[in-house]
Amino acid sequence: MHIRSVAVAIAELANQTLKTSYGSNVSIRRHIFVAVTAEDGTVGYGEGSPLPHFSGERAEEMKSVIEAVFAPALIGLEVFETERAQLALETALPHHHASKAALMNALVDLQGKLAGLPAAALLGGAVSKRIPVGGAVGIEDREAVAARVRELWAQGTRTFKFKIGADVGRDIDVIRMLRGEFPESLEIRADANAGFTFPEAQQFLRAVADCRLQYLEQPLKPHDRKGLARLREFGTRIAADESLFGLEDAFELAAERAVDVFIVKLIKLGGLHQARKVVALAEAAGIACVAVSPYETALGVAANLHLTATSTAFPFAAELGVGVSSVALEGSDGIVVEDGFALLPEGTGLGIGLPAALFDAAPPQRGAVA
Repeated sequence: MHIRSVAVAIAELANQTLKTSYGSNVSIRRHIFVAVTAEDGTVGYGEGSPLPHFSGERAEEMKSVIEAVFAPALIGLEVFETERAQLALETALPHHHASKAALMNALVDLQGKLAGLPAAALLGGAVSKRIPVGGAVGIEDREAVAARVRELWAQGTRTFKFKIGADVGRDIDVIRMLRGEFPESLEIRADANAGFTFPEAQQFLRAVADCRLQYLEQPLKPHDRKGLARLREFGTRIAADESLFGLEDAFELAAERAVDVFIVKLIKLGGLHQARKVVALAEAAGIACVAVSPYETALGVAANLHLTATSTAFPFAAELGVGVSSVALEGSDGIVVEDGFALLPEGTGLGIGLPAALFDAAPPQRGAVA
């Protein structure tokens, strides 16, 4: 069975937004969706919604690159030749990971539908079908932070990521307030988005040493692996996000014992196929993983759930925007959340349908099938 066509669509959707050390994010986002169709007409769907300030990709350019470069590279390939498809994309054009993620996730969705299996089965099989999910809180004053925690706590959220990195004094004050005012069962993680200098990171870790942080995410600039490794000596787990954009980064972080946690974002790693390789490396190195998909719709969230379900390397709650910042695409399926756990979608492939009309204005790229 070969790939017959590839179509791309952009949907503009409203998202809740978080203030980070990058500055305020936009509240309207352009989401990329792709449809990869096999010879028999079976369609696989994927999402690769970008974070332009983070990965450098924007929806308009993604659509152009997929149509002009990546679709021709995939059309005609065997549907189940996953590694060959990944190599075809890498050969066609380097980087552009969010675009590749949309296509490779759609390919897994298509494979699952043709095989009559859920995507998790193609990634090694599910070890869990209930994934704990956490919430995120932006850089706000302590009263706004506390109000947001109470709101999400009432919805069943027990793990919270707090954005920090713009003012270390404010950050220390907020974290100490949270540990003092909220139940012991509140799990706290903090994300500096590379906003600290090394002395600021030291100051922060010393000041919150008794606050039992789950981990501190990306305190330093992406390439400062030695600095990250030194911060581990303070006893709080250190996580890599901006430092992790592929398998080579994962290897170097592990080899240098720079971090305790990998933040796994499919739009950074090029999709499920490459992400599963990163997770396998983490398994071997004893590094924990956390799936993060803050602004995707249910389709992108589902891809993360299928990945998380396949490995015990995910001991902490995922950040998937479920009930927090994810949005629904009209006519699509949603993610079921019960008591702070997202349920692995049932059905074949990713288990999330899309409205067929989404691609009406996006004529598919077609090619001759061998």
